[in-house]
Amino acid sequence: MKKRRALNGFVLIGAVLIGLSVLLPGLRWDLTSDKRFTLASATRKLVQSVPEETVVKVYLEGEFPSYFKKLQNETLGLLEEFHRLNRRIRFETVNPEEEGDDFTARLIRKGMRPAEISVQKGNRLSQIRIFPWAEIFYGDTSITVPLIVSLPGVPVEEQINRSIENLEYAFAYNLRKVTRKHKPAIAVLKGNGEWPDIYIADFLMTLRDFYRLAPFTLDSLETAPERTIRELQSYDMILIAGPTEKFSRLDKFAIDQFLMSGGSMMLLFDPVKAHKDTLFYRYRTYALNAELDLEDLLFFYGVRPKPVLVKDLIAAPVTIQVGEVEGNPQLLEFPWVFSPLVRPNQEHPIGKNTAEVKLDFVSVLDTLKNPLKKTIVLRSSPHTDLVGVPAEINFEDIAREPDPREYNKGPQNLGVLVEGTFTSAFKGRVKPANVPFKESAETKILVVADGDIIKNDLDNGRPLPLGLDKWTGIQYDNKTFLLNAVHYLTDKEGLILLKNKTVRLSLIDKNRAVAQARFWRLFNVAAPLVILLLMFGMAIWWRRRKYTRYVRV
Repeated sequence: MKKRRALNGFVLIGAVLIGLSVLLPGLRWDLTSDKRFTLASATRKLVQSVPEETVVKVYLEGEFPSYFKKLQNETLGLLEEFHRLNRRIRFETVNPEEEGDDFTARLIRKGMRPAEISVQKGNRLSQIRIFPWAEIFYGDTSITVPLIVSLPGVPVEEQINRSIENLEYAFAYNLRKVTRKHKPAIAVLKGNGEWPDIYIADFLMTLRDFYRLAPFTLDSLETAPERTIRELQSYDMILIAGPTEKFSRLDKFAIDQFLMSGGSMMLLFDPVKAHKDTLFYRYRTYALNAELDLEDLLFFYGVRPKPVLVKDLIAAPVTIQVGEVEGNPQLLEFPWVFSPLVRPNQEHPIGKNTAEVKLDFVSVLDTLKNPLKKTIVLRSSPHTDLVGVPAEINFEDIAREPDPREYNKGPQNLGVLVEGTFTSAFKGRVKPANVPFKESAETKILVVADGDIIKNDLDNGRPLPLGLDKWTGIQYDNKTFLLNAVHYLTDKEGLILLKNKTVRLSLIDKNRAVAQARFWRLFNVAAPLVILLLMFGMAIWWRRRKYTRYVRV
């Protein structure tokens, strides 16, 4: 009797669970170890707050290899979760190849370039074209969402895995971008010899899609310090790109008070000044201390720049003319140890899924002990050497074969992110201006000991894409790194942290699969038959056991 009651209890519980699943179709449990089907709280809040009808069109549709099918399924699953949270968000799939040439041409004009993939069908190898893109339509505006994270040199399966990890951030960030009424404001500081706009034009044009930009000079601090500091504090972030002139005490006070008001800062500067252009034209240049007088300010924030140059065996090539034949210049590429190639910190949202960044005449940043959190986002390879200043750099150094034994100084810190509750560098000191004083605030700053990281090349006076070396044609990932950094410094909702999402996908070992193919074919055929025979035998055994009790001898 007790066994029967227990069995009835299990049946009742099962019936209740089945009923709940029918009555509450939105009730779900994510049983995966990496919580791959669970949206972050920032994403849920953003999706639920979308006020108007929003349509997402996914162009990844058609016949393609299984790994792209996996990306498609993950994309549609994510959008289905968005729709479940907010019925105003709808999605649909569109196959561009079925829509005609005019439709695909429109996608390409909007920057959604297709991917050409080789697919083997039987003994033939054919090319197919797919569009790994989505487009969000909100009101009268639309925005494109790349579904693929481009990582040169990474196997395609791993690249798809990285892309799946990035899906939630890509959709959440672009959804916020298209629905946000007011863009954050960034002040581009001028007046201390920063890069002219033509040399940072490509990055500024990229930022305009996300932020409101305005040049801001500190010249009026002498005559109207309170008004100037108040106006500066109306911005969300300040960008200091490649300064070459000394910062006055009043300049540093204005920057400090901006940080104490909760604003963030990205400082890209050269502790040592050396010019590659001078080297190529005059065959030599001199590395000297830049004397920007920022050391005391950065010291209070936990960063100390060192007036040395980093030489790295892992470096970008430089193209130089070695001769001329019948009027045609003979060009050769040499590794240039003063241009390190650095892979950003892949464990942090700023560097996640970012390829190599090219630097020029970069210096070292030491970190100091204080309560602030410091994260190294750019670090050289272990094969480095350091050059103190002053120093002469000759053109002959380019063609000279480096001796690996000299490059034994180990990894060097080149870019540092500092975040936490800052204390003013002017606390307890005489103030250079009689203005309302703020002594503490929670904020973030990024310091990179290279002002060239943001500089784009020019071609006939026109700016080239940031990170593109016009002589070698190599595209480096400077723009992605800096854009991620700005997003991180201005992010109030925590969406940028979604870039740290990790999805563990089990990749097939192709060699093992081929070697064990016969065994698993037999297993897949035999295993169901064996299970059916066991179940049939157990049923007969149970029937005989149950009814033989009533047979009387």
